Amino acid sequence: MSKKARHLVIAPHHDDEILGCGGTMAKAVQNGEHVQVVILTKGDFSGIPGSPDESSALRKQECIEACKVLGVHDVIFLDEPDRSLVYSRRLVEQLVYLIQQFQPTVVYYPHREESDREHQVVNELMKESLLLCQSGFLGEKVDTIRCCLKYEVWTPMKSFQVVNNVTDFMDLKLKSLECYSSQLKLLKLKEGIYGLNSYRGMQTNLLFAEVFGL
Repeated sequence: MSKKARHLVIAPHHDDEILGCGGTMAKAVQNGEHVQVVILTKGDFSGIPGSPDESSALRKQECIEACKVLGVHDVIFLDEPDRSLVYSRRLVEQLVYLIQQFQPTVVYYPHREESDREHQVVNELMKESLLLCQSGFLGEKVDTIRCCLKYEVWTPMKSFQVVNNVTDFMDLKLKSLECYSSQLKLLKLKEGIYGLNSYRGMQTNLLFAEVFGL
């Protein structure tokens, strides 16, 4: 009997995990698979009234509740300051350690052409971290990873190689997004992701789809 897949979702900000692969996460949970989410930034610069600490605490709570809607209870926050995320060896080492500890079979992170600079930074961090993990250059070699999937949030990918039918999980994905009430006051996240996943479904002869690059 084959082992269940283990999904590691790396997100720059609270809500990117749901926007990029919320349907895929919910589908994995339904299949009895473990999903771990890692959020790099702390949410202290989010357009929310109040102090940075209050903003951060609210964003974390929203993230925990949103993931819980999908059945995901394993969430880690790295607490890097918002809008100042940069590539560093320290962060690479943190990510390598998390990958070594979790031993994922599938890893998700933003594609390299995302318009948000911090999404691009996370893409670079993950490429280096995965190289080190799979080569064993920085401690334990990780040989469990079957594929690394890049997701889209703000910038649709020009091409994609993997399609996941999330039709049965779209309502749950939208419900989880409702937990991010602070961001829904600022951005039309539900409408935007509904349109993107519907468009990807139309392209692939499905009702709703999330797509990924290899």
